[in-house]
Amino acid sequence: MDEKRRILIKGMLTGGTLLAFGIPTVTRAVSFSQTFSGSTQNCQLLLGNTSIDEAFAKGAQAACSRHINFHHGTLPAFKLENELLTSPLRIVDLLTQSRNMRWIAVMDYASAAIFTELVRNSERRLLSLGSHMSSSGNDASFPMRHVWTSASPAYSTGRLLAYLLSQDQHDFSIVENFLEQTAVDRAMKDPSLAGFSSYRLAEQPATHLHCAGVSPLEAGQLIGWKTSENWKSVSSRSDESFSDQDKTAAGATIEQLRFDNWIEATGYAVVATALGMETHQESCSSRAFVHRSSQRNPDHQGLSGKHFVSFVIDV
Repeated sequence: MDEKRRILIKGMLTGGTLLAFGIPTVTRAVSFSQTFSGSTQNCQLLLGNTSIDEAFAKGAQAACSRHINFHHGTLPAFKLENELLTSPLRIVDLLTQSRNMRWIAVMDYASAAIFTELVRNSERRLLSLGSHMSSSGNDASFPMRHVWTSASPAYSTGRLLAYLLSQDQHDFSIVENFLEQTAVDRAMKDPSLAGFSSYRLAEQPATHLHCAGVSPLEAGQLIGWKTSENWKSVSSRSDESFSDQDKTAAGATIEQLRFDNWIEATGYAVVATALGMETHQESCSSRAFVHRSSQRNPDHQGLSGKHFVSFVIDV
């Protein structure tokens, strides 16, 4: 029974079909300024008792410690044991009692199935839902894949994570789908990222693609987007200026922040976005970052073959 359930959830969280199986609606929430009062007590980490908890939490705490508006050095964390399977009502009580909180949760696919149902029934605001995986096979086109559905680009993690992973020469793809296009100030609208070439789909201008080491045609095919040759290059400012922006978004002097593995980097990016550290937005409905390194980077600390789900939720 458990194995069948895991297979079903893997199907739920693959590609662009995140909402097709009845996952609770990702909704627009109040702004960061309305939600937070400048303390980590307004944001908590929910660890789902998985093998990646420690690495994810390490990256999460790094993001917290770099948030200049926060006076506390650590992000409060709540670790699940088997509550989702044995005592789901305890999680309901936890969500009910934590009003005006933003939860960042990480768990495996099976637990995510139960958790999303609890979120639906408690009518909480699900801002972002991500599926993260690394494959162990050498024949994989991209050994690291991330797929997100988010309320809007205001809750996007992809750009920051793409920057962090590219610094360590990982091969990866990041696909994001937004349910609402945020109105973006013209000065913030340039989508370029240092080392990436930016494109828009001619027939669907709200579809953006950022490539490094791979053509837009091949990148679209590799991430499962409909094949099209009508990618139009987006002129951009210099890479140098955007490199500076990326450093600012990551909490300044990003070079001083080193991650042991890709899961730590993911934890950092998810929490940094949830805390409001990432401010650069694109006005788009979907976008992808595809990076192919000229180097062959070995897997870090045996973390290939890992799969997990992340959530950002307002309660």
